[in-house]
Parts: sequence; structure tokens; C-alpha cells
Amino acid sequence: MAGVEIKGDEAMIQALADFSKRNASHVKGILNLTIPLSESPMWILGQYLSQLGLSTESRRPMEDRQRVRYYRLNTSDVEFIQKVLDYRQKQREEKERKRQESLELQAAHKARMQSQYGINAPSTPPINEDGDNNRGGMDTEAGFSNSWWDKVKYYARLAIERVENGVDAVKELLSTLTSDERCGVMLEFEDASPDKFAQLVTDAPQWTEWMA
Repeated sequence: MAGVEIKGDEAMIQALADFSKRNASHVKGILNLTIPLSESPMWILGQYLSQLGLSTESRRPMEDRQRVRYYRLNTSDVEFIQKVLDYRQKQREEKERKRQESLELQAAHKARMQSQYGINAPSTPPINEDGDNNRGGMDTEAGFSNSWWDKVKYYARLAIERVENGVDAVKELLSTLTSDERCGVMLEFEDASPDKFAQLVTDAPQWTEWMA
């Protein structure tokens, strides 16, 4: 209907109305719309359009000495809905981009762990719809990002702080994480605080066993 005027007696509109009345119970169950048998095809079409945030505007010119009503989609509604659709598409593309970046970071961590320490980091578990692949672990502060990389950095900060409390404190923290998170945390730990990492390695030369 974009940019097109209709009168409401078109075959497509009539077919839509007939179908809706025959399947009124299903329309009610799925869309929670009540379709009275007495309503006009244009009224029924208007109910469906409202579900999409759309409405119609009309004009009534004289034709053969009679007023004829023409309907078209409200242009401001169409523009707004198009912006919403464009925004949602960008959000999906951004989510996919972040998912790919997360996979690449995890692959890089796995290769680095194998190269530097001879540790075979486990395969990454399936990523959830929201981009989160954590199957357990500690609860984090409110507003904390669900991305794998942000979690790794968060836990690495906690590990750095716990070094002062002893090796067991760090080991206890790591035990609450998944295997891939533990590997990522230790690599981030080494990058963020080389001195404390060296202290941990000195105090716990068997730390690579914690990665299993």
C-alpha cells in the first residue's frame, strides 16, 4: 500500500476480510483481535495495520456526482516505522559483529595459551541468543556486560586484587569460571599486571593445572 490509494472494494481487501471472518477465533487467539462479522473490509484492514503501528488517511473527491473515499497509508507512520526497522537491522548487524569479534578473541586466546604455556584451551561453548556463552560462574555487579570478553576482563581484575590474599584466593575465584573463561582471565591478568602475574607464577608454579 505504500504510496498507493485504495477504495476498500479491491479484491485483495475483500479476500482479507473474508479470510479474517472465517478464521476469527484464530485471529483472536494469535493477535488478540476481535473481528466482528458485521464490520467492513477497511475496518478489518485498519485493525491489522494498527498492530504494525500504521494507520490510514483518506480523502473524498467527487466522482460521477458522488463522494468516493480513497485511503492511503499515513506517511508519517510509514516514515517512523521505517526508521524503527532500520534501527533494528543495525542492532542485529552490530550484535553479529560483536559476536564475531568475541569468537576471534577467544580463538586468539586459545592459540596464545597453547603457544606460551602448552595448555590446550577448551572449545568455546555455544553462544546464547543474547551473545552470552557463560554456563555458570559468579554473579557480577549490576549493569555488567554479558559479553565473554568483558567478563574475562572483570574476573581478571578480581584475580589481580586477590593475589594479595594468597594463591588459594585466586584459585578459588578461577574455580567458579568455565574453562575457557579461566584461560582468558589468566592471559588478561598477565597483560594487565605483569608484576603480580609473575608473583602468582612464583608462588604457584602449578597454576597451569587450574586451567583444566
